[in-house]
Amino acid sequence: MPADFYESFTSEPGSREHVVQFVGGSAAVTKSFGKGITTTYISTGVVDLTWSANEARPGTYVGPKALAFHATTQSGVKGYTVVPGVYNTSTRVLRLNIFDGSNNLVDLAALQWCTLTLLFVVDLIEP
Repeated sequence: MPADFYESFTSEPGSREHVVQFVGGSAAVTKSFGKGITTTYISTGVVDLTWSANEARPGTYVGPKALAFHATTQSGVKGYTVVPGVYNTSTRVLRLNIFDGSNNLVDLAALQWCTLTLLFVVDLIEP
């Protein structure tokens, strides 16, 4: 039986959502979802998301629509927050900072995930 899907309505014409999910590890991250997006571990609590050349025009970055942490042991990500920086249109990079409940930069451990839905708006008339 097929799933029921419905058209999404939004106040911004041309809005697009980019979903990305990554799991932590030993000073590393591994992407689980995020077509056309690469995840790169930079340093403790700092991860870059890079849109590929095929996604060179994701649009104008609006901001995060949804952010979530989840883990096999939920208390392990209690109080975690992710703060996206400014999307760099030249390099197609969005830097993320991940903080624990005490506002310290922190890495995700194995079996700890971060899932983001990021909102972009594109021109309806593209050249």
